[in-house]
Amino acid sequence: MKIPCLSVLQPLADDIMTSLKNVENRGWTWLKDRDWAKEGPILIGIQSSTNKGMWNSISEEDQKNVCEDSQTGEPEFGRVIGVVQVVNICRPKDLPAKLKNDPYVSKNRSSWCWVLKSPEWLTKSVKATGQARLFYVNIPDRLLSAKSLALAKKNQEAKAKTGQ
Repeated sequence: MKIPCLSVLQPLADDIMTSLKNVENRGWTWLKDRDWAKEGPILIGIQSSTNKGMWNSISEEDQKNVCEDSQTGEPEFGRVIGVVQVVNICRPKDLPAKLKNDPYVSKNRSSWCWVLKSPEWLTKSVKATGQARLFYVNIPDRLLSAKSLALAKKNQEAKAKTGQ
């Protein structure tokens, strides 16, 4: 199943997957003014290159915690690790009150805040080279939960009917 993927720096990708980080900040938007419930899930991938400096700046204990669920015991750079639902994409000023003071929200007024929910780990990570924008990754159906798979299929069927 081809699903859109967003590359995120590590350890922030793990923060998304453990529900510590519910807002991802971007300088661009995707499908503005859409009904997010109908868009289906997006994948969360770990950037493969530019994040090693950030990785090296966190404590050994934090590095160990991030690698704990890895199949290799190493940070999974350049891999897709999970799937989330996009609830909304908006400017920081338009966030719900409970998220406006979230430590992960950008203070840059021109940023786009991607509000995320319902993270689910893939049963096995998948190698993928990230891009600066959303990109599509073919994920074997068996790696997705039944819920995420159903949402992704429903989204693809709806897009096929409308010709998008």
